[in-house]
Amino acid sequence: MSIVRYVNKKTGVVSLYESTSHYDPETKQSRPIRKYLGTEDPNTGELIPTSGKRGRKKGTVGSVSNRAGKTDTVDYKLLVEKLKRECMEKEARIKSLESKNTILRADLERIQAMIAHILNMR
Repeated sequence: MSIVRYVNKKTGVVSLYESTSHYDPETKQSRPIRKYLGTEDPNTGELIPTSGKRGRKKGTVGSVSNRAGKTDTVDYKLLVEKLKRECMEKEARIKSLESKNTILRADLERIQAMIAHILNMR
């Protein structure tokens, strides 16, 4: 089982199919059986699934085809939790850096005032 990508040359839309081989005893040849999964997002490379009426089971969340041609299942709830956690960590880091910035600015103002005082004494 593999993921097949078809690129429409006119529109540039990439369609993704799940392909499995099936042996045809009449012609004594192997034939592919393809199931339409959906289209590929041009920016992220993620699968935009179909409505589920044809080809896709309703139970699957979504899958992404990586460069090796293998399919990875995407759990959007875990992805959202991960992004929220990263956002909270970044916000905490920003607050920490802002407080350090405030302290350094105050130190700089004191140093500038001391330099101005020394220059005025001459």
